[in-house]
Amino acid sequence: MSHRSSQEVKIVKLDILDTDYAAMVAGEPIADERKQRLESTDPQAFKYISRQISRYRYGCHTQEERDDALYNIGAIVGLMTPSDIEDVNDRLRHTGHLYLTQGERLQILNWLEDELAVSFERGVHE
Repeated sequence: MSHRSSQEVKIVKLDILDTDYAAMVAGEPIADERKQRLESTDPQAFKYISRQISRYRYGCHTQEERDDALYNIGAIVGLMTPSDIEDVNDRLRHTGHLYLTQGERLQILNWLEDELAVSFERGVHE
């Protein structure tokens, strides 16, 4: 008799959100040569950006959440000027929601594609 037959079989249900969370925490895999460019300026920035990319890809279900992730990326890499940041904050104060303009989103998405070779399906998250 098998040792297994005397034990009960355990079934563990996995929630897809658990795997999404694991991917977000792990960060986005980015090619080493592109990673090195960012790490040379600030190693912590790369880890933060990597997690924001994963958050955008797996954890954001609303446009506001996606815009928040993109805003964080844009701010840390210097794509958002102080004037841009003030505009976003002003919109937040007036509407109660953080949102980026189409141009701001496109600028950050293009930077991600050009600098890190990370692309997202256009139109799905814009």
